[in-house]
Order: sequence, then structure tokens, then C-alpha cells
Amino acid sequence: MTLGFIFDLDGTIVDSTAHYRETWAELLREFGAADDPELFLGRATRENFRLLLGNDVTEHEMEEYVARQAEIGKAKMRAKGVQAHDGVVELIRDLKSRGVKLAIATAAERSNTEWTLQQLGIRDAFDAIVTDQDVARGKPAPDVFVEALRRLDVDASHCAVMEDSATGVRAAKAAGLRAIAVLTTHSRRELQNAGADRIIARATELNVDDVIQYLKG
Repeated sequence: MTLGFIFDLDGTIVDSTAHYRETWAELLREFGAADDPELFLGRATRENFRLLLGNDVTEHEMEEYVARQAEIGKAKMRAKGVQAHDGVVELIRDLKSRGVKLAIATAAERSNTEWTLQQLGIRDAFDAIVTDQDVARGKPAPDVFVEALRRLDVDASHCAVMEDSATGVRAAKAAGLRAIAVLTTHSRRELQNAGADRIIARATELNVDDVIQYLKG
């Protein structure tokens, strides 16, 4: 039996919410927009720019804006350091050592995803990395999780997701996956309403043996 586990990145593995809040605040000032940066944290980058710029933005322009957002975010993390949430790096390494196939499914840009995982020393733990760039639709559509399952070559019944957002939980559930939600960025009520199967305060609450039994169903 092949087991799999899929992780979101920002807010789940990495404590990056403050960095991206500052990033969107900076971009909104550049655009002269008065929106609250908080509203931009739970959506895919391209969706945010379409809301700001309208549907007439060209694909070339979109890629330039997305690259700008990624570079600002990376610069802020580089300046302040990349910090993982408690227990999650240890969980990743323990799962890997037990033969569980691991994937990332994220709305972050690929270059930022690769760089962040390398900074944490866990890039080699992942068998697959899927970003919004690899699929037609971002979260809450299930596309990134469906593609991660395909690349891992595991059945959804023997795989689970760790997410921090209601949007991500909805995407996981739409892909037929069980979702473990961590209380790093969203409230318990939001995550419950999204359909989370289990809610934890931090990854330190998860024992690798229990997770493996959970994956076995």
C-alpha cells in the first residue's frame, strides 16, 4: 500500500503570513488601491491581480505582476529569515523516513516554493511540487491536489492534506481528500465550516505513527 501526504506551503509549513501581508500592502500602495491587504492573503496571486486589474490584463502583463509579487515576498523573507511552524519540518522528515510519498500543493510561485524549501533544508523530502502555474484553476478548485495525487501515484483514500486556510480545505475536500487543518492563520470556525476532518493548533500534535494509521484508513 502506497501512502501519500500533501502539504500546503505558506501558513502551513512556513510562517510567512506577515511577509505576504506586507507584500500586498506594498503592491496596493503602488496601484493606488485602498483595499485591505488581509483580503488578498487567502486567494491565488493571479486571482488577486485580476481583481485589481480587471480581466483585460494580458498574460504577459500578468506574468510580470506575478514575478514582481514573488520577488517582493522573497526579499522580505530573505531579510527576516524563513521560519517554519513548530513541528512541521520534523513531521515531514519522519513521514519521509517511513516511506510516505510527499507533495507540495500551493498557490505560491514555483521559484519561491523551491527557494523556501531549500532554505528549510527539506526540498529533497518532496516527490512532487504542484503550483497554480501547473493547473487550470487555483484553490478552492481541487486542481492542484488532483495533480499532486497524479504525480505521487497514490489513491486519495490513502492520502491526506495539511492546510491552514478555509480555501485550501475546500480544495482538498473537492479532490476527495481528508484535510487536517492547522490553526495558524484561520479560525477554528472557518476551518470547521470549510469541512476540515481534523483541526490542530500545531504540527507537534501529530505523531507519525498515528498519521500513518490515519492514511491507511
